[in-house]
Amino acid sequence: MTTPALAHLSGGPLDAQTIPLDDGAPEELVLPYSEGQLVYKLVSDGSDDSEGPATAQYRFGEVSEILNEGKYDER
Repeated sequence: MTTPALAHLSGGPLDAQTIPLDDGAPEELVLPYSEGQLVYKLVSDGSDDSEGPATAQYRFGEVSEILNEGKYDER
């Protein structure tokens, strides 16, 4: 299995963004955003056979502060 080099984010304010990973795919990513932080949770580790660098899939979990009340509450 290849260690994922990229994280593909889905949902929330960073939907469809792809960011680099330094040390594999952690269970969750905590990313700074505006006045708070966004939490994305690992969905898959990118162990498919697609071309290019291995990509881990992350789904929006929560925001640490209310950015726009109700807008990103996808639970």
